[in-house]
Amino acid sequence: MKNIVAFLIIAGSLKLIAQSEIKFIESVPESFKKNYNNQIHEYNPLHVGDVWQYYFIDYTSPSYLTTRIIQDSVINGKKYFKKISFANDLYPRLTEFISWERNDSITGNSYMLDFGDINEDNDTLDELLLDSLELPNHTRYTSYKYSFSDHYFFSGPKTTLIYDSAWVLCWGDTVMSRKVEYLELFWGEIIADKFGTVVNLSESPDRHLTGAIINGKKYGTIVEVKDNFTYMPTQINLYQNYPNPFNPETTISYSLQKANWVTLKIFDVLGNELAILEDDYKYAGHYSIKFTANNLPTGVYFYSLITGSKNITKLMVLIK
Repeated sequence: MKNIVAFLIIAGSLKLIAQSEIKFIESVPESFKKNYNNQIHEYNPLHVGDVWQYYFIDYTSPSYLTTRIIQDSVINGKKYFKKISFANDLYPRLTEFISWERNDSITGNSYMLDFGDINEDNDTLDELLLDSLELPNHTRYTSYKYSFSDHYFFSGPKTTLIYDSAWVLCWGDTVMSRKVEYLELFWGEIIADKFGTVVNLSESPDRHLTGAIINGKKYGTIVEVKDNFTYMPTQINLYQNYPNPFNPETTISYSLQKANWVTLKIFDVLGNELAILEDDYKYAGHYSIKFTANNLPTGVYFYSLITGSKNITKLMVLIK
């Protein structure tokens, strides 16, 4: 615990943690500890309607990042929850990041579906490990957390170290927290049972949980943040379709830093062209177009953005 506190002092974060009513506790009674250890823990809360809002302390004006769970679905006989993490006023150049996650009630591990084929095994319905927080301190495991198809993140496997544990008081509830480090990212997190990630210790800036809605209960303060997508792009981008997987309609978005002739096509896994959604001259800016797959069967498809200087292709999954 002393290591965690020292780390936070260096980051200048204790004041913010106190404000957000997340505090470290020196010790708890042995009877409480014994009873707690016999309970099922939930380090990755997953309920439709859950919201987490994080504050970036390195900026004088408030900047927030919000994560939401918007729906659940049974895929391959297992229940998954659709989580959307997106940047607002701090990093407006980034698009939404989408993951489908589930918790294993036996091991306590968390997994996500590999719709983007992050591990490049040509299987878009296999599971990738996110967290394994029931392991002892100083244990290492391989995690695909923060693996998105957007190249802003390191999307490959990450060596993850469970660095330490500590008791924390989160809005009046005493729970265990684990400090983990993602070695390739030079990031750390403090993850609390029942609350999820309460502090993200990235190189700069740290972000701190200041408000949440978990399983219908509100904690702290949720600030209304409007999506900021009005910036002028600095490069050609093709974003992940939303929703994904979809049935039967999805939205494909792209951006141009300068005027271009743009072609947007849909292909099947054999490379057969199925549809042309765009074939026109477009000015710099952001564009979205809906694709409806009423006549297509369940499966994996590709969409490609073709300009004079780039050809970008992404994968999408249709489930009927």
